[in-house]
Amino acid sequence: MFLQMFIYKTKELGRKYWLIGWNFLFPIVLSTAFFLGFGNLIKDDPDTFKTLNVGYVCEIQNSNGFEQVLNELSSDKEAETTVLKYKVFSSEDKAKKAMKNNKIDGYYIEKENKIETVIPSNGLSSTIMTEVVRSYDNYTAVIHQVAKDHPEKLEDAIHTITSKHNFVKEHSFGADTSHYIQYFYALLAMTSLFSSWIGTSMLDGICANLSECGKRVECAPGSKLLKISAGFLSGILLQSVSNLIIVAYIQNVLHINLGMPLQSVLLICTIGSGVGMATGTLMGSIIKNEHLLVAVPLFFSMVCSFFSGLMWGEIKQIIQYNMPIINKINPAALLTDAMYIRATYGATADYKEDILIMSIMIIICLLVSAFFLRRRKYVSL
Repeated sequence: MFLQMFIYKTKELGRKYWLIGWNFLFPIVLSTAFFLGFGNLIKDDPDTFKTLNVGYVCEIQNSNGFEQVLNELSSDKEAETTVLKYKVFSSEDKAKKAMKNNKIDGYYIEKENKIETVIPSNGLSSTIMTEVVRSYDNYTAVIHQVAKDHPEKLEDAIHTITSKHNFVKEHSFGADTSHYIQYFYALLAMTSLFSSWIGTSMLDGICANLSECGKRVECAPGSKLLKISAGFLSGILLQSVSNLIIVAYIQNVLHINLGMPLQSVLLICTIGSGVGMATGTLMGSIIKNEHLLVAVPLFFSMVCSFFSGLMWGEIKQIIQYNMPIINKINPAALLTDAMYIRATYGATADYKEDILIMSIMIIICLLVSAFFLRRRKYVSL
């Protein structure tokens, strides 16, 4: 019985043309507009870390091991972005010429007692290159001191220093997360909350006071809970398909990297769709005016999306600074925050908290909806 209700409800909702237009086509059009507006700013974000191309010049007979360090950094396969790639030059003049022609970002010169760093200007590249030399000098000094004072512990000291990178990589941050990507996260949040329209439309075909179809369904035998559950799940299914299409379009057609695995994006969007369906079901259980059943879900989705940064990227930060509680009860803000945290920092406690709050919202809305719907009676049908 439940499966039959689910199939019929999916067919019924799938035949609504406004669903195809607003939930499937409109997000694609809006994401294309975002891409044309600032898509290149995401791909070529100046804050994005990129692998450095450096040169190396050795002016001594035997290297002290610095070239080996450069080789390890350039061949590190565990990091999401390799720190640097180096090229050996036979003389400083050749390295200087390559730097002048923008073939390398700078170069190192290893001399008898020191390693010099030559860079065209100050910035992120110079900081990283200087930090490599500083760390190398510190580790070398430690090893020399241990060899002098406690030669029996030299092997342990070398092992500790060479394995230090394991502690640095204990937590892996997301790669290339631009702050402009927030607009696409807000777009996905809006798309997910559009399922509130599906929620009100689902009740429209079940409740006798909303449509002629609802009158027939109310008179038909069968549990109302099963009917609403089947409609709720069919709505989430349709919205999940919509989410999959828009995510695939953003990543494979527009080539915008959302910064997280596909399954994580779909999981967050599906929970967001559940919030939209639950709030739509709540609206449908309270509102009896046919026109308000269209206007209220639209108003709800767009207001939540606005305060999540869809139209003005800084609004979410302003609210977080002045009234952070709003971001904790705004499902669109929770959804964008969960995506940004997952893409930038991983599945942290804050990410799990956002998921938990949205799940609680779904449960509360469904319980309140059940309270209004379970004892609804009519004078005549």
